[in-house]
Amino acid sequence: MKNAVYWFGFLIVAIVFGTSCKSDGPFVINGIVMDASMNNVTLITGRGDTVNISTMDANPDKVHGVLIDDSVKVTYVKENMGGTTVLKATELVVTKHSPYYYIQGTWLEPNPINPKEKQGITLNQDGTAASVNMATLVFENWNLVPYEYLILESKSIGNGQTIESEDTLRVDKLDADSLVLSKNGFVVWRFAREE
Repeated sequence: MKNAVYWFGFLIVAIVFGTSCKSDGPFVINGIVMDASMNNVTLITGRGDTVNISTMDANPDKVHGVLIDDSVKVTYVKENMGGTTVLKATELVVTKHSPYYYIQGTWLEPNPINPKEKQGITLNQDGTAASVNMATLVFENWNLVPYEYLILESKSIGNGQTIESEDTLRVDKLDADSLVLSKNGFVVWRFAREE
């Protein structure tokens, strides 16, 4: 009988101890990035739940930067901080990049006046843009809405006057090497990514 009580007590302790350790993690969650900052990432899971995960104390080699609408797999632990459970990322892997990732960079085409030269646009991660070898057309900002239209803000500074404009261009093709933009059914630019 003494052995039975001993084993029963051991079993209860093992279950309680195992459960309390298990509740701390690590856990894995998949989702799409809804928002991200230096210290936090907000995901929408496949069930439609919104989950906030702290990246403040994460190793930057294991938790890289992400972009909105990236599909990610996050390994995290739960930590109790002042009565509140905080999810803390220990590893983050992008499983599928958003179009924001692919469209960033420098896109070039042959200069129609001098085919030996290239001209184009640089789309920066922060939403700013810059012209490449286009002295009279100065690109300033860009955005994707939702993903099939590229909005470009620019200034035309030819003929002694400055004209500000905002063009909405359809993204007909976007991959690792090419970007094709059209307006009203006509191709405006066929860019290749800068090598």
